[in-house]
Amino acid sequence: MELTSEEIKEINSVAPNDWYRNEQGIFIQPNGIPVSIKTPVVYMRWRTGGISGGSCWDSSNPQRYTEDEGEPEFKILDLVLEKLMPNISYLQYKKISDLIHTNDETEWEYYGNCTDFEIKYIVLDELIKLLKSFQ
Repeated sequence: MELTSEEIKEINSVAPNDWYRNEQGIFIQPNGIPVSIKTPVVYMRWRTGGISGGSCWDSSNPQRYTEDEGEPEFKILDLVLEKLMPNISYLQYKKISDLIHTNDETEWEYYGNCTDFEIKYIVLDELIKLLKSFQ
């Protein structure tokens, strides 16, 4: 039970990926993942807010903002499971939640502006190990 590089490319080609709001896929060392993790992860990062309005003018007025759309669905996980174990039971699926790591990060921009992100990821090798235990 493994994913080939071709299968990963196929999954990533249909994964939700709006660079502005929501990024999902199977990646190696994407933003917000500890540098010690050097294997592929099932990854989702979405924008939650930030600060905008700062400029080089003294009259600028940077303001904090939040995104109203909330957390998107972790669809990349479902796409991976369709390939690896399409007949997974609900109770097995619930056990996968123990593998989900969360993180947040801020990308700082010019003049005090920034964008805040939330991140969810699962180390692919850990997911495969758990799925094998179900068989």
